[in-house]
Amino acid sequence: MQIAIDRDRDQPLYHQIASHIRQHIRYGQAPIGTRLPSIRQLASDLGVTRLTVETAYDELRAEGWIETVVGRGTFVARTASQEERINRLSSEVSPRGILEDLQRISDIDVLRSLAYAEPDPALFPVESFWNIIANLKPFAQDLMGYVGAEGDAELRIAISGMLRERGVESGPDDILITTGAAQALTLVTQSLTRRGDVVIVEKPTHITLLHLLEAQGVRPVAIPMDGHGPNLNWLEQAIVQYQPRCFYTIPNFHNPTGTLMSQRRREDLLSLARRYQLTIIEDDIYGWLPFDTPIQEPLKALDDSVIYISSFTKMLMPGLRIGFMSSPQPLHNHLLDLKRSNDLFTAALFQAALTTFIRSGHMRAHLKRVVPHYRQRRDQILRSLKTHMPPGVTWTEPSGGFSLWLTLPSHIDAIWVQRRALRLGFAFTPGSAFFPDNSGSQHLRICFAQQPPDIIEEAISVLANIIKQELYE
Repeated sequence: MQIAIDRDRDQPLYHQIASHIRQHIRYGQAPIGTRLPSIRQLASDLGVTRLTVETAYDELRAEGWIETVVGRGTFVARTASQEERINRLSSEVSPRGILEDLQRISDIDVLRSLAYAEPDPALFPVESFWNIIANLKPFAQDLMGYVGAEGDAELRIAISGMLRERGVESGPDDILITTGAAQALTLVTQSLTRRGDVVIVEKPTHITLLHLLEAQGVRPVAIPMDGHGPNLNWLEQAIVQYQPRCFYTIPNFHNPTGTLMSQRRREDLLSLARRYQLTIIEDDIYGWLPFDTPIQEPLKALDDSVIYISSFTKMLMPGLRIGFMSSPQPLHNHLLDLKRSNDLFTAALFQAALTTFIRSGHMRAHLKRVVPHYRQRRDQILRSLKTHMPPGVTWTEPSGGFSLWLTLPSHIDAIWVQRRALRLGFAFTPGSAFFPDNSGSQHLRICFAQQPPDIIEEAISVLANIIKQELYE
């Protein structure tokens, strides 16, 4: 087993050793059952300490790549073969299929996922949040009860303050707490549309929205985007032709492309919407995570008629399942009535803890802490793409958020690339799932937030090799 280490690299030596062994296993050079060198032997061969090799083996063992049998040695583990579990992934490249695969991919221990736009669990503020919950114990009897469907009043006040810092003047009575941004989208589309209605979306757009519209029998009409946001000429044509109920947009660090809508495009969009009395739904779940520019004002800050949706799923922890929305009256009252028909009450404990987390300054400190990590990973993926990708492959360069958009040469099918990558240990999302008509077969969404820089480098190297094989063989 050939392992080369570079003592001049910033990457720790044990990480380099573990990475080389992973690659040997992935490419079949070390099949299941292969006996690995002893810690003493490998340390001697590489000129490193036994602790370095032991740490590398511990990492691989924890990830399911290797197993140690007392008295016999260390071997490539049976769990290192993910072929059977990969074969059980959905063959349907659609919003439904991708959402079905979400948990299945996370359950494949040796698979490194760059498929889903989720925060890194290692960066969750678990200790500080748990301490806040512990300090709420004297109020446990009250907090184990219900809160009204509109959400905890103190949390709505705290969120109102957060929005005011971004130029949005929404009072606590304008804010509705939801079970994540997904419930907010469900409520809005249920309120504004009926079966057979048209909603205009960007092309590409968010998987969850497309799945939701399909479930409600609402027809999405997609308009193309450029580097500044949605194409407004196409939008105007769609308004005239289809008389849509609303337009759904992600202006800040768009999912899946990572695009940041320009200020001029924002102003022109709002002007167009006013002219045609078009309702705008703004999804701003990534707007709190800028890397290179000051945090952007939402569309809602420029026009109060915009329906604003956001969530703590991306900027804090998805397990909280706390989202929020702000909408003008009388729509707000209608949404509240609709929410009561689904959730008469909401859970109090996490809302109270989140209120304290925001008011105590922990939220601001958390964002200040995690954004540099995500920026570093964005920088790493852009370096890796530039280093490894062959000519003809292009990509966006996001200035915030969790994902970028890769475009392949026209004759290469992204679904084939994705399936090949799965068998080499990495997950990406085929672009077809982000289009209402399942077009987009030249694209992949790559999410960089969950993985450290060394895994990102390895993932892009593997992906580039797959593309080169298809190009040159």
